[in-house]
Amino acid sequence: MPELPEIETLRRDLSELMIGKSIKGVSVANRRSIRAHSTSGEFEQPLLGAQIREIRRKGKFLSIAVSSHYRESFALVAHMGMSGQLRSFANRSDIPKHSHVVFELSDQSLIVFVDPRTFGQLYLDELDKSGLATSLSRLGIDPINQPELIYEALQGCMDRKTGIKWMLLDQSHLCGIGNMYADEILFRAGVRFDRPCQTLRAEEVLAIADSISEVLNAAIISRGSSLRDLQYRDVAGGLGGYQSMHQAYGREGLECMRCHGIVERMFFNGRSSFLCRSCQR
Repeated sequence: MPELPEIETLRRDLSELMIGKSIKGVSVANRRSIRAHSTSGEFEQPLLGAQIREIRRKGKFLSIAVSSHYRESFALVAHMGMSGQLRSFANRSDIPKHSHVVFELSDQSLIVFVDPRTFGQLYLDELDKSGLATSLSRLGIDPINQPELIYEALQGCMDRKTGIKWMLLDQSHLCGIGNMYADEILFRAGVRFDRPCQTLRAEEVLAIADSISEVLNAAIISRGSSLRDLQYRDVAGGLGGYQSMHQAYGREGLECMRCHGIVERMFFNGRSSFLCRSCQR
């Protein structure tokens, strides 16, 4: 599933391609991709002629602010789910299989929502006073937009018995971190995924907070991670580069890059976690 670095890469690319242009046409081929709406027309009609003003991100969601004669201002929200992509094409003949929603822009270019597994979705929403889709207010702190608040958000959960990884995955505290980057963050911090939050010392919490910023920012610079299934691709269809820098995720049976122990894969609560038991405590 694309996580914060992959969605931030999409945001930056789409901003260059879409802002200032208008939506000339919208066509929905699979209504599951717009399942928040009762009909295709309910989704398509408000967007016809809408001008794209701004593209923002919170966690794993994109909030695209638009304005039209239908509504003065509203948001097109995109969530990639397990395999969603937003791709740019010059011609309809180039559009791949599993393309469920196509936006034709005023410069004739096409922005296409591709989603083989159909867990992702697009929907329309109101904007809050800050210019972000109102439905995203339920999410916690975005660690890229507000890095100074990461430690504070972590500290607020340190009285819990739950394992630290599950706190990182809870989008109501910090948003944007998924299974892959949680493993990378905790490896860098030297903390086991299943350590109860209430057992963490102040210096360990600080190490996790620092690791969140370091890992996510490094992954953004590398344009995200593309795994073996190649489900994540950028707007142009390119692959991310951060997967070659992973120190824990996907390295089962390989030597630890820090202590020369062996990276293991453990399963808990339906999720896999990669760690080195020799140097993660």
